[in-house]
Amino acid sequence: MRTNEASCTEMTMADNPVKRMHHHAYACWDSEETRHFYEDILGMPLIATIVVDDPLRNDGSRYCHTIFGIADGHTLAFFEHTSPFHPKDFTARSGSHHRVAFEVEGDAMVRQLKCKLDEAGVANGLVDHGVLLSLRFNDPNGLVLECMANVPPSLEYERTAQRSAHSVLQQWLHYRQNWWRHAARMK
Repeated sequence: MRTNEASCTEMTMADNPVKRMHHHAYACWDSEETRHFYEDILGMPLIATIVVDDPLRNDGSRYCHTIFGIADGHTLAFFEHTSPFHPKDFTARSGSHHRVAFEVEGDAMVRQLKCKLDEAGVANGLVDHGVLLSLRFNDPNGLVLECMANVPPSLEYERTAQRSAHSVLQQWLHYRQNWWRHAARMK
C-alpha cells in the first residue's frame, strides 16, 4: 500500500527519476592519509578538494571533500568534518559516515523528490550548495541517501579544480590542525 497515493503519481521505469549513481561518499579521519592511499598507491587522481562551512551547524565547523577520479568517469568522494567527533573517536561504522548519492534530472526533480518525501513523512534535508541542490535522507534501513542534479562542469572548472586540489587540501589540513588546537584550549 502506498502512502498518500492520491498525491503521488505512479512511475514506470521510464519515469524513474534516478538516472545513475552520482558518487559514493565516505567519511575519513585524515584527508591527507586518504589522498596518499587513493592517489599515490592506487593511482586514482585527486580531481577536486572542496572545503565548505557546515550549513547545519553554527559553531564555525567546516568539512572537506576530497574527490578522486575513476577511469570510467565516476568519482569516489571522502569527507572529513571538524566538529561532530574528534579524529581519535572516528569510527567508519557510523551511519552518517557513508552515503550513496544518486543523480537525478535537474534541481526541479530534487525539489519534487523532497515533496514526495515530505508527503510520506520521511525526514530529509535540502541544502543549496550554490551550484546545485542536495537532498539527504535515510532509507528504512538507516542508509544515508542523497539525490542531486548533475551539473556538468566546464572544461575550465575541471582544469582549475584539478590544479588547485592539492593546495586546497593543504589549506584544509592547516585549518583542521588549528581547529583542534582551539577546541582543546576551550575544554
